[in-house]
Amino acid sequence: RLTAPATSKAPRRMACCAGCLGPSLPPHYTFSNSARNARGDARISPDKRIYLSVFFPDSERARPAHFFFDRTKATSRVVEDAVAYAGLQLDRGRLVGSPEKLNLFTLEGEVLRTDLPLDAHLGATLHPSDVLLLEKGNRVSEDRLDAIKAAVEQQNGSCVVM
Repeated sequence: RLTAPATSKAPRRMACCAGCLGPSLPPHYTFSNSARNARGDARISPDKRIYLSVFFPDSERARPAHFFFDRTKATSRVVEDAVAYAGLQLDRGRLVGSPEKLNLFTLEGEVLRTDLPLDAHLGATLHPSDVLLLEKGNRVSEDRLDAIKAAVEQQNGSCVVM
């Protein structure tokens, strides 16, 4: 009796991709959308938009995503909109069930003040197309920052197969 070989549910990768891209990333380190398909409120006029990418707390296993936000609004909107997109819930700045406040960090480990508009951070702490990290507590470990930097670099790598 003949049987079909067992198949894996994992996506197939060409052998040459491992050389360029390295090992596969865990799902919570791969973007759920492309920068061209950034999530955001379509009513925000293009001249007020700032495009950012957001990673979620490691404990949540939510996939990072590309977004656009109104740069004139409070930075807290980044937290609120990103958390809602991931299907998580906030309660007074904390994820429901977590005692620690949720903060927004740059990939350099700097915390962004959420009471200021995004414009206040532009040019100094924040730049268009930056990658941000939502994390519980007041600090983010260097290992976590390094892992996210590597994941972003791997996904931004250019591999052309013809």
